[in-house]
Amino acid sequence: MSAVISVRVNEQEAEALQKAADLFQCGISTLMKKLAFERLEEEYDLRAIDEYGKAKEEGSLELIPFSEAIKELDS
Repeated sequence: MSAVISVRVNEQEAEALQKAADLFQCGISTLMKKLAFERLEEEYDLRAIDEYGKAKEEGSLELIPFSEAIKELDS
């Protein structure tokens, strides 16, 4: 079952969304889902990069050679 989420926009916002949806050749709902999930993915990536930087700075980052990583994945 799908959930329905309503978002109120003014006329200018509705026109902008429709133009963007036309550009991407999709409906407004699809456009909004796509943009929302892309933004969430970007935020996740930025946080992962930040955590990596902090771990590296603290000296708690554990790196292994590529060949070892492959062996672990094959196990």
